[in-house]
Amino acid sequence: MHVLLLGATGNLGIRLIPALLTHSHTLTAYVRSSSKLLSLLPSSLHSRINVIQGDATDSAAIKRAILTSKCDAVVNTAGVASLAPWAKSDLPVIFRAVVEAVRQASEKLKRPLRLWMLGGQGVLCVPGTTTPLRNYIPIFLAHGQNLALLKALPPNTVDWTMLCPANMTPESTDFSVPTTSPKAKLVAKATSPPLWKESWVKNIPLIGTFLTIVMNATRYETTLEQNAEFIASDLESGESGWIGRAVGVIDGGSVGRKDV
Repeated sequence: MHVLLLGATGNLGIRLIPALLTHSHTLTAYVRSSSKLLSLLPSSLHSRINVIQGDATDSAAIKRAILTSKCDAVVNTAGVASLAPWAKSDLPVIFRAVVEAVRQASEKLKRPLRLWMLGGQGVLCVPGTTTPLRNYIPIFLAHGQNLALLKALPPNTVDWTMLCPANMTPESTDFSVPTTSPKAKLVAKATSPPLWKESWVKNIPLIGTFLTIVMNATRYETTLEQNAEFIASDLESGESGWIGRAVGVIDGGSVGRKDV
């Protein structure tokens, strides 16, 4: 696939570059600063990608980049959600601009483009319910309105997926191709976190579910490289099972026998 990557100079975006190239994708990076991208990548890698300089809030420019580069898919990691419920960030503006650009480009091409957007674990539901985790721990709330925007798209207009990891940490600053990692692949599940551990504490009135969420929280830390690999390999497959879904992930290497 030819992939347009937004947010290529960020922590996840920079790791998506070698991951996408490892999986034989053609890559165009849409960045605010081409010089910053150049400074982060080895020259051998930079020479293998196309670079378009532009603003991630400019829907028309993103659409133009998709069409002129003849992209089949778009991956957006640009923008950061605010932690506090009352704080503001540019993520909702960026998110809306990207979604609208992909929708319009898909309409122009008369086929739905593939779209991966980055969200957060809070939009996933408590297992066995339809209640989002963010209702119990109200942080990074912008992800909720972003998911609602994706769900409001008419059917068959955009083949979207929202990746919803918890905390992500780096494995290294080695951006060579092909990528290698000592970590296991991610285990994924749509709608709610995979391999959730229930506890008797959930039966405690008023606070049981909150305590269960807190007890599970540290289990869902993954690496930036694992998430980059997850997206890149899904795009290579050509037949994703995650279209139209919010997807939770857990490190497959941290899964014990009792979890399987």
